[in-house]
Amino acid sequence: MKKGIILCTGILFFLSACALFPRKISHITWPDSIEYLEALCELDMSWKDMKYSGSMSLKIEYPHKLLIEVYGPFGDTVVYIKRDRGYFMLVTKDERITDEKGFEERFDIKLDEFIGDIAMKGYKKRMPEGYVQRENYRVIYKIEADESRICWEGKDGSICVKFLEANFNKE
Repeated sequence: MKKGIILCTGILFFLSACALFPRKISHITWPDSIEYLEALCELDMSWKDMKYSGSMSLKIEYPHKLLIEVYGPFGDTVVYIKRDRGYFMLVTKDERITDEKGFEERFDIKLDEFIGDIAMKGYKKRMPEGYVQRENYRVIYKIEADESRICWEGKDGSICVKFLEANFNKE
């Protein structure tokens, strides 16, 4: 019995240590136009009363589909957002929102603009200063060979997504 407890404690310690190691970032070549994106990311968020830093998966099919899963230190999903034509779901441990208006009220970001921001609509070559100004926030792009990041900054805080791997081809 005692050996089992020690073994379980050792496994939990090992798993938590693995979660703390930085992940290697792949070189990402961004297309001029993004219609599809599937990515592994690191999320750093301090927005209103929400604070989180950790792993995230992201999938968009511009302009209507969005899937985000934010993971806890042991791989459990702590935030789930799914949007498709006529369907929306945001689930956390504390709430379940089934209306896009709930997302927009919670984050003060229009969902269509958020998807457009990720797809870099309005950015690329037209915004040499590296950002897009929205009504309530600014989207800052850092798209370079060694690091790719999109950040939303506003009066409520910041949300930064650092891309570790990205696929732009729907298979």
